[in-house]
Amino acid sequence: RLSRQLSGDLDEEHVKLALEVIRRKFLVGLGGNPTATIFRFERFFTWIYRVNPMQQEKCRQEIFESAAANVLVEQGNTPAEGTPAYDLLAFQNQFDLQLFGYIESLWKEQEQFVEGIDEDIRTTEGTCCECDPPTLPPEGFLCPVTSTQ
Repeated sequence: RLSRQLSGDLDEEHVKLALEVIRRKFLVGLGGNPTATIFRFERFFTWIYRVNPMQQEKCRQEIFESAAANVLVEQGNTPAEGTPAYDLLAFQNQFDLQLFGYIESLWKEQEQFVEGIDEDIRTTEGTCCECDPPTLPPEGFLCPVTSTQ
């Protein structure tokens, strides 16, 4: 609903508007490439581990494995290109396919937003509140209070 058209038919003008909104307002990611998407988001938003880096890294890896498994399942449910089922889906989703094609090209273009940012920023600038002793940045950091209940 990027074009604010909530009912009725869509046309090329709606697609153009949606493309412009995506270009101007979104850092795009690709569901078919979840690992690279998370790496880019970590770098762009400078997501840094703050509580227990080793546990956070383990959790991150589990998310990647789960996402990769979901991508494989989804790919298995797609009709083969050139079949009547595929052609019908392509027709019914022609504007979605145009958006997706644009997002794939925008994905490549937006790499420039994270050039020069360390791919491991989450750990190289991370802190550890649960480590003994805690490792905190020089500018200070208030560790979250954990509940003992």
